[in-house]
Amino acid sequence: MMQAFVSPYIRRTIVGKPSFLLRSSNTIVRSFASIYHAEMEDLISQDDTSSSSSPPSCAHSLLILGKPGGGKGTISGKILSDFPQFRHVSTGDQLRQHVRNETKLGLEAKKYMDEGSLVPDNVMIQMVMKDAVEAIKNGQSLLLDGFPRTMEQAVALDEQLDVDMVINLCIPNETIIERISDRWIHPSSGRVYNYSYKPPKVTGVDDETGEPLVQRDDDKPESVLKRLNKYEEATRPLVQYYEKKGVIQTFKGTESDVIYPEVQGWLGEQLADDVEANTI
Repeated sequence: MMQAFVSPYIRRTIVGKPSFLLRSSNTIVRSFASIYHAEMEDLISQDDTSSSSSPPSCAHSLLILGKPGGGKGTISGKILSDFPQFRHVSTGDQLRQHVRNETKLGLEAKKYMDEGSLVPDNVMIQMVMKDAVEAIKNGQSLLLDGFPRTMEQAVALDEQLDVDMVINLCIPNETIIERISDRWIHPSSGRVYNYSYKPPKVTGVDDETGEPLVQRDDDKPESVLKRLNKYEEATRPLVQYYEKKGVIQTFKGTESDVIYPEVQGWLGEQLADDVEANTI
Protein backbone atom coordinates (compact mmCIF):
# COMPACT_ATOMS: atom_id res chain seq x y z
CA MET A 1 0.00 0.00 0.00
CA MET A 2 1.09 3.57 -0.64
CA GLN A 3 0.82 4.38 3.05
CA ALA A 4 3.84 2.16 3.77
CA PHE A 5 6.01 4.31 1.52
CA VAL A 6 4.83 7.73 2.66
CA SER A 7 4.95 7.04 6.38
CA PRO A 8 8.74 7.65 6.74
CA TYR A 9 8.08 11.25 5.70
CA ILE A 10 5.41 11.96 8.28
CA ARG A 11 4.73 11.81 11.99
CA ARG A 12 8.37 12.50 12.80
CA THR A 13 9.16 13.42 16.41
CA ILE A 14 11.33 16.48 16.98
CA VAL A 15 14.18 15.30 19.20
CA GLY A 16 17.58 16.62 20.06
CA LYS A 17 16.56 20.24 19.42
CA PRO A 18 17.27 23.11 21.84
CA SER A 19 14.51 23.78 24.34
CA PHE A 20 13.78 27.25 22.96
CA LEU A 21 13.16 25.68 19.52
CA LEU A 22 10.75 23.15 20.95
CA ARG A 23 8.80 25.82 22.82
CA SER A 24 8.54 28.09 19.77
CA SER A 25 7.57 25.33 17.36
CA ASN A 26 5.41 22.90 19.36
CA THR A 27 2.28 25.05 19.13
CA ILE A 28 2.74 25.54 15.41
CA VAL A 29 3.36 21.87 14.76
CA ARG A 30 0.34 20.77 16.79
CA SER A 31 -1.93 23.21 14.99
CA PHE A 32 -0.72 22.15 11.57
CA ALA A 33 -0.43 18.41 12.22
CA SER A 34 -4.10 17.47 12.06
CA ILE A 35 -4.60 19.46 8.86
CA TYR A 36 -1.65 17.96 7.04
CA HIS A 37 -2.08 14.40 8.25
CA ALA A 38 -5.70 14.50 7.10
CA GLU A 39 -4.62 16.04 3.81
CA MET A 40 -2.02 13.31 3.25
CA GLU A 41 -4.40 10.49 4.19
CA ASP A 42 -7.06 11.85 1.84
CA LEU A 43 -4.70 12.33 -1.11
CA ILE A 44 -3.07 8.94 -0.59
CA SER A 45 -6.36 7.07 -0.27
CA GLN A 46 -7.47 8.42 -3.64
CA ASP A 47 -4.65 6.47 -5.29
CA ASP A 48 -4.58 3.30 -3.18
CA THR A 49 -7.23 1.57 -5.30
CA SER A 50 -5.47 2.31 -8.58
CA SER A 51 -1.93 1.18 -7.74
CA SER A 52 -0.57 -1.62 -5.60
CA SER A 53 3.13 -1.07 -6.27
CA SER A 54 5.37 1.19 -4.19
CA PRO A 55 7.60 3.86 -5.75
CA PRO A 56 11.38 3.58 -5.38
CA SER A 57 12.58 4.18 -1.83
CA CYS A 58 15.39 6.53 -2.92
CA ALA A 59 13.23 9.62 -3.38
CA HIS A 60 14.68 12.79 -1.87
CA SER A 61 13.47 16.22 -0.82
CA LEU A 62 15.96 18.89 -1.86
CA LEU A 63 15.51 22.46 -0.68
CA ILE A 64 17.23 25.40 -2.38
CA LEU A 65 17.74 28.59 -0.39
CA GLY A 66 18.81 31.90 -1.88
CA LYS A 67 18.29 35.62 -1.54
CA PRO A 68 15.81 37.39 -3.83
CA GLY A 69 17.65 38.08 -7.08
CA GLY A 70 20.46 35.70 -6.12
CA GLY A 71 20.14 33.30 -9.06
CA LYS A 72 18.04 30.66 -7.32
CA GLY A 73 15.79 30.27 -10.36
CA THR A 74 18.76 29.84 -12.69
CA ILE A 75 20.38 27.19 -10.48
CA SER A 76 17.06 25.37 -10.06
CA GLY A 77 16.61 25.22 -13.84
CA LYS A 78 20.07 23.72 -14.30
CA ILE A 79 19.41 21.11 -11.59
CA LEU A 80 16.14 20.07 -13.24
CA SER A 81 17.92 19.73 -16.58
CA ASP A 82 20.81 17.63 -15.24
CA PHE A 83 18.84 15.66 -12.65
CA PRO A 84 15.45 14.86 -14.24
CA GLN A 85 14.39 12.70 -11.30
CA PHE A 86 13.52 15.92 -9.47
CA ARG A 87 10.15 17.59 -9.69
CA HIS A 88 10.14 21.36 -9.21
CA VAL A 89 7.84 22.51 -6.42
CA SER A 90 7.80 26.31 -6.56
CA THR A 91 5.55 27.93 -3.99
CA GLY A 92 5.55 31.16 -5.98
CA ASP A 93 4.26 29.40 -9.10
CA GLN A 94 1.79 27.36 -7.07
CA LEU A 95 0.45 30.44 -5.33
CA ARG A 96 -0.10 32.30 -8.60
CA GLN A 97 -1.77 29.26 -10.16
CA HIS A 98 -4.14 28.73 -7.23
CA VAL A 99 -5.09 32.42 -7.21
CA ARG A 100 -5.57 32.44 -10.99
CA ASN A 101 -7.73 29.30 -10.89
CA GLU A 102 -9.68 30.62 -7.88
CA THR A 103 -9.26 27.39 -5.93
CA LYS A 104 -10.24 27.25 -2.27
CA LEU A 105 -6.61 27.72 -1.23
CA GLY A 106 -6.14 30.43 -3.85
CA LEU A 107 -9.11 32.46 -2.64
CA GLU A 108 -7.93 32.16 0.95
CA ALA A 109 -4.42 33.25 -0.01
CA LYS A 110 -5.73 36.17 -2.08
CA LYS A 111 -7.42 37.66 0.97
CA TYR A 112 -4.05 38.10 2.65
CA MET A 113 -2.32 39.22 -0.53
CA ASP A 114 -4.93 41.94 -1.12
CA GLU A 115 -4.28 43.19 2.40
CA GLY A 116 -0.55 43.29 1.77
CA SER A 117 0.00 40.54 4.36
CA LEU A 118 2.03 37.34 4.13
CA VAL A 119 0.09 34.21 3.26
CA PRO A 120 -0.10 32.07 6.45
CA ASP A 121 2.18 29.06 6.77
CA ASN A 122 -0.66 26.54 6.97
CA VAL A 123 -2.01 27.67 3.58
CA MET A 124 1.42 27.54 1.95
CA ILE A 125 2.21 24.07 3.29
CA GLN A 126 -1.10 22.71 2.02
CA MET A 127 -0.16 24.00 -1.44
CA VAL A 128 3.27 22.36 -1.20
CA MET A 129 1.86 19.05 -0.05
CA LYS A 130 -0.73 18.84 -2.84
CA ASP A 131 2.09 18.82 -5.38
CA ALA A 132 4.51 16.85 -3.22
CA VAL A 133 2.19 13.91 -2.57
CA GLU A 134 1.59 13.46 -6.30
CA ALA A 135 5.33 13.47 -6.96
CA ILE A 136 6.03 10.99 -4.15
CA LYS A 137 3.40 8.63 -5.51
CA ASN A 138 5.20 8.70 -8.85
CA GLY A 139 8.54 7.94 -7.20
CA GLN A 140 9.96 11.38 -7.98
CA SER A 141 12.27 13.42 -5.79
CA LEU A 142 11.31 16.99 -4.89
CA LEU A 143 13.11 20.26 -5.53
CA LEU A 144 11.54 22.70 -3.06
CA ASP A 145 11.92 26.30 -4.21
CA GLY A 146 10.74 29.17 -2.03
CA PHE A 147 9.51 27.24 0.99
CA PRO A 148 10.25 26.86 3.84
CA ARG A 149 11.67 30.31 4.52
CA THR A 150 11.52 30.41 8.31
CA MET A 151 12.32 28.10 11.20
CA GLU A 152 8.65 27.63 12.05
CA GLN A 153 7.86 26.65 8.47
CA ALA A 154 10.75 24.15 8.42
CA VAL A 155 9.65 22.47 11.65
CA ALA A 156 6.05 22.23 10.43
CA LEU A 157 7.13 20.89 7.04
CA ASP A 158 9.26 18.24 8.77
CA GLU A 159 6.00 16.73 9.97
CA GLN A 160 5.30 15.90 6.33
CA LEU A 161 8.57 15.65 4.41
CA ASP A 162 12.07 14.56 5.31
CA VAL A 163 14.17 17.35 3.77
CA ASP A 164 17.45 15.47 3.39
CA MET A 165 19.43 17.87 1.17
CA VAL A 166 19.68 21.67 1.28
CA ILE A 167 21.54 23.97 -1.12
CA ASN A 168 22.26 27.41 0.30
CA LEU A 169 23.28 30.03 -2.27
CA CYS A 170 25.30 32.82 -0.66
CA ILE A 171 25.56 35.82 -3.02
CA PRO A 172 26.93 39.18 -1.81
CA ASN A 173 24.27 41.81 -1.19
CA GLU A 174 26.17 44.30 -3.34
CA THR A 175 25.91 42.00 -6.36
CA ILE A 176 22.17 41.51 -5.92
CA ILE A 177 21.48 45.21 -5.36
CA GLU A 178 23.33 46.04 -8.56
CA ARG A 179 21.42 43.40 -10.53
CA ILE A 180 17.97 44.41 -9.32
CA SER A 181 18.44 48.17 -9.29
CA ASP A 182 19.47 47.97 -12.97
CA ARG A 183 16.00 46.64 -13.79
CA TRP A 184 13.50 49.03 -15.42
CA ILE A 185 10.09 48.28 -16.93
CA HIS A 186 7.62 49.57 -19.50
CA PRO A 187 4.41 49.74 -17.41
CA SER A 188 1.76 49.26 -20.08
CA SER A 189 3.37 46.22 -21.76
CA GLY A 190 5.30 44.72 -18.86
CA ARG A 191 8.52 44.60 -20.88
CA VAL A 192 11.53 44.36 -18.59
CA TYR A 193 14.98 45.78 -19.30
CA ASN A 194 18.19 45.45 -17.35
CA TYR A 195 21.10 47.79 -17.91
CA SER A 196 23.55 45.03 -16.93
CA TYR A 197 22.68 42.57 -19.68
CA LYS A 198 19.51 43.62 -21.57
CA PRO A 199 19.51 47.42 -21.90
CA PRO A 200 17.03 49.40 -24.02
CA LYS A 201 18.32 50.79 -27.30
CA VAL A 202 17.88 54.31 -25.94
CA THR A 203 18.47 54.93 -22.25
CA GLY A 204 15.21 55.32 -20.34
CA VAL A 205 12.96 54.61 -23.35
CA ASP A 206 10.97 51.53 -24.40
CA ASP A 207 12.28 49.99 -27.63
CA GLU A 208 8.86 49.53 -29.26
CA THR A 209 6.79 52.51 -28.16
CA GLY A 210 9.35 55.15 -27.29
CA GLU A 211 7.54 55.68 -23.99
CA PRO A 212 9.51 56.27 -20.79
CA LEU A 213 10.64 53.37 -18.61
CA VAL A 214 10.06 53.36 -14.87
CA GLN A 215 11.70 51.66 -11.93
CA ARG A 216 9.46 49.90 -9.45
CA ASP A 217 9.79 51.04 -5.87
CA ASP A 218 10.74 47.48 -4.91
CA ASP A 219 13.69 47.61 -7.33
CA LYS A 220 15.25 50.76 -5.89
CA PRO A 221 18.52 50.10 -4.02
CA GLU A 222 17.20 51.08 -0.59
CA SER A 223 14.16 48.80 -1.01
CA VAL A 224 16.29 45.89 -2.21
CA LEU A 225 18.65 46.22 0.76
CA LYS A 226 15.71 46.28 3.16
CA ARG A 227 14.33 43.12 1.58
CA LEU A 228 17.70 41.38 1.76
CA ASN A 229 18.11 42.27 5.43
CA LYS A 230 14.68 40.82 6.19
CA TYR A 231 15.56 37.65 4.28
CA GLU A 232 18.80 37.17 6.20
CA GLU A 233 17.08 37.76 9.53
CA ALA A 234 14.40 35.18 8.72
CA THR A 235 16.64 32.52 7.20
CA ARG A 236 19.66 32.64 9.52
CA PRO A 237 17.95 30.35 12.08
CA LEU A 238 16.76 28.17 9.17
CA VAL A 239 20.34 27.66 7.95
CA GLN A 240 21.44 26.80 11.48
CA TYR A 241 18.56 24.34 11.79
CA TYR A 242 19.65 22.41 8.69
CA GLU A 243 23.31 22.65 9.71
CA LYS A 244 22.46 20.80 12.92
CA LYS A 245 20.70 18.15 10.84
CA GLY A 246 23.85 17.84 8.72
CA VAL A 247 22.05 18.19 5.38
CA ILE A 248 23.06 21.66 4.12
CA GLN A 249 25.83 22.78 1.78
CA THR A 250 26.60 26.48 1.17
CA PHE A 251 27.88 27.75 -2.18
CA LYS A 252 29.40 31.22 -2.46
CA GLY A 253 29.98 33.36 -5.54
CA THR A 254 28.67 36.12 -7.77
CA GLU A 255 27.82 34.25 -11.00
CA SER A 256 25.48 31.30 -11.43
CA ASP A 257 27.57 29.78 -14.22
CA VAL A 258 30.56 29.64 -11.87
CA ILE A 259 28.61 28.38 -8.85
CA TYR A 260 26.61 25.68 -10.61
CA PRO A 261 29.44 23.23 -11.41
CA GLU A 262 30.12 23.05 -7.67
CA VAL A 263 26.42 22.48 -7.00
CA GLN A 264 26.28 19.82 -9.70
CA GLY A 265 29.29 17.98 -8.29
CA TRP A 266 27.99 18.00 -4.72
CA LEU A 267 24.50 16.89 -5.73
CA GLY A 268 25.94 14.11 -7.88
CA GLU A 269 27.86 12.81 -4.88
CA GLN A 270 24.74 12.84 -2.72
CA LEU A 271 22.81 10.86 -5.32
CA ALA A 272 25.61 8.40 -6.11
CA ASP A 273 24.20 5.76 -3.75
CA ASP A 274 20.87 5.93 -5.59
CA VAL A 275 22.53 5.21 -8.91
CA GLU A 276 24.39 2.27 -7.41
CA ALA A 277 21.20 0.92 -5.82
CA ASN A 278 19.30 1.11 -9.11
CA THR A 279 22.00 -0.87 -10.92
CA ILE A 280 21.93 -3.79 -8.50
